[in-house]
Amino acid sequence: MNKHRLTALLSAGALTLSLLAPAATPHAESSSTYENWNVERYGDRIDIDEKLQKQSESESFQKEALQKIKENAKNTNFNEDEASSESSDGNFTYDGGTKSFLDRDLSFQQFTLRSVGENVEVWVANDLSFGEGDPRDAHVVNQEQVDKMAKEFDENIYPKATEFFGTPDSLDGSNAQLEDLGIVPEGYYSGDGDKVTILVNNIKDDNYADPEYPFFVAGFFWQTIENYTDRNIVTIDSSDWGNRLESTFFGTTIHELQHLIHADNDGDETSWLNEGMSTFSEYLGGYGLGTGSINFLLDHPENSLTNWDEHVDAKTGPETIADYGLVQLFTLYNYERFGQEFIRYVAKDELNSIESFEQAYKEFGLDVTFNDVYQDFSTALVVDDDQWKGGKYGFENIDLRELPTEDGERGFTVNFEKAKDYEKEGVPAWGTDFKEFNFTSEDKVDTLNFNGTDFEANTWESTQDPLGANNDVLWAGEGDELDNNLIFKADLTDVDQATLNFDHYVDIEEAWDYGVVQVSTDDGQTWTSLSNENTRSDVVEQGYPKIKENVPGFTGHFEDYQSESFDLSEYAGQEVHISFRYLTDWGYNDEGWFIDNIEVPEIGLDFDGTTKDPFMSKAELLGEYVDYGVTFIKEKNNGKYQVIEVDPFNITDEEALDLKQAFRNGKTYMTTYFAAPQESLNPVSFEYEVKYKENGKDKKKDK
Repeated sequence: MNKHRLTALLSAGALTLSLLAPAATPHAESSSTYENWNVERYGDRIDIDEKLQKQSESESFQKEALQKIKENAKNTNFNEDEASSESSDGNFTYDGGTKSFLDRDLSFQQFTLRSVGENVEVWVANDLSFGEGDPRDAHVVNQEQVDKMAKEFDENIYPKATEFFGTPDSLDGSNAQLEDLGIVPEGYYSGDGDKVTILVNNIKDDNYADPEYPFFVAGFFWQTIENYTDRNIVTIDSSDWGNRLESTFFGTTIHELQHLIHADNDGDETSWLNEGMSTFSEYLGGYGLGTGSINFLLDHPENSLTNWDEHVDAKTGPETIADYGLVQLFTLYNYERFGQEFIRYVAKDELNSIESFEQAYKEFGLDVTFNDVYQDFSTALVVDDDQWKGGKYGFENIDLRELPTEDGERGFTVNFEKAKDYEKEGVPAWGTDFKEFNFTSEDKVDTLNFNGTDFEANTWESTQDPLGANNDVLWAGEGDELDNNLIFKADLTDVDQATLNFDHYVDIEEAWDYGVVQVSTDDGQTWTSLSNENTRSDVVEQGYPKIKENVPGFTGHFEDYQSESFDLSEYAGQEVHISFRYLTDWGYNDEGWFIDNIEVPEIGLDFDGTTKDPFMSKAELLGEYVDYGVTFIKEKNNGKYQVIEVDPFNITDEEALDLKQAFRNGKTYMTTYFAAPQESLNPVSFEYEVKYKENGKDKKKDK
């Protein structure tokens, strides 16, 4: 269903702006590889925290992990006296004993305690070399460096992080799962209280295996290791501590400590907000901003703020680094406009994602919404003038034009040419599509047609049966934080009893993610989850709140299709809507929910899996129209800007006059974003068409 053409006169019959049909074509011809990765421009650090978080939440991964740990333990000597005798290293003067800790691939590796502070223990791996046959020299870390790390942690990192974000759980090693499993001796990880443990190691990342790989993992927090050892642990890489201890690894340590604290205090937080707080923690600690990720964002600007890593499989290459730049700048922007206490409130608030920001705006008495702030932020990415309009169109603590690059300074903000090269289909949820117009004195703009869609699409798909049968079934999709509804209307007004039958195959992360069957009697305003002998409600304690609120449902892993039946007789005599609703959390997810042969036989209603056309999305049922945010930015000859924010459905006379001026000689930029509901993460379709007049005749120009 598409929006009706709405026309608003911008001048005396000359210029119109309208919202109508869908469709957009992505530019996907260029391919991105890491062969010529520009380290000076984009940096060399890559983060794996979100991947590790998903593994910590995956039941299947944890089962495999336990078996791997047990197998690796067979070849590990947990005798501390014997291990300590092998820990001699001329680079250190302090030896606090040696223990085996789990590393990145869940092997046991020996670490020796080399420095102790009031709040921290620094353990260094006894072996910092690369794999067998690798020509690179082993990493070198010395006593002066680990003492400097411990001192910095006690005097700056720990007090700033805990004062701002809260304190981590007190873990002293006395409840280590490895001890309960009989893998390590009693009290093996118990030590001097509940100090944070820093493990310094040559992390087994892609660069460890391939010297040509341009990125390395500077550090990580992994709750799996924390759970097995009952210690608060962050792992920091040992690369080039002589030159990068202060410039890289101090910031990495506070970044990972924030993740550790957030996992304890708000474990169900969304990835984008959590990562935003970790990037902000580096700034809070005095370690500056990640200019590499910001440069990458400005060269790849069409990324969603709230849909983390949505372009990991893009044809033009993954854009995860842009996500870090985006959340970093958005958090910084809110800090500069609303203050440090505002950011602290968002970080510690138990609500998640957009709701945390909306609640904070209310709590601090600010007459703004998330939509208002995001639209201003998008303009700031283009303008970056912190002296104009009270600073809302710029950044105070960073100048985007002065970001360091391989040949000096960046010199401009968003790269509109690269934005075109890396353009994606549609416009992202809380992500901006950037367009540039270069009007000449001869161009006479007649109309600008802006094309979009009425409602968010139904994201279920008709797909081949995953079990190999020659049959099409309906699939709920795969991804993080999904809330995908397959809704149909059932008119039960003329029956006394009714039954819902269907076949389904379930491969859903057990007790974390759920597929629920719901009924609404008020056109989708409220929903009731149905139960039968096969539904479950046993969500894990740390499970996603929305999932807890909507069980019972289906979860786990079926070997084959299973037939289900629900009694709808209590709804007889009414018109109802029935929804198959698939809900996933922020972490790991399995293949999902597959449904076929849906029927309510008493009213002759039946659907197979060959098409999703008879079904509607929740937005369509509720009449929730897609909300596009559109801003035009006119660059003036004096270097100043004119900013015009418009509602495509309601152009005022004043906006019409402003737009007429904006479409004259010179540069004009257009930014468009999807102001999505919090649970909506997918892009929506959009395109535009500029029509020109030439010698009294229309001339079309498509973009």
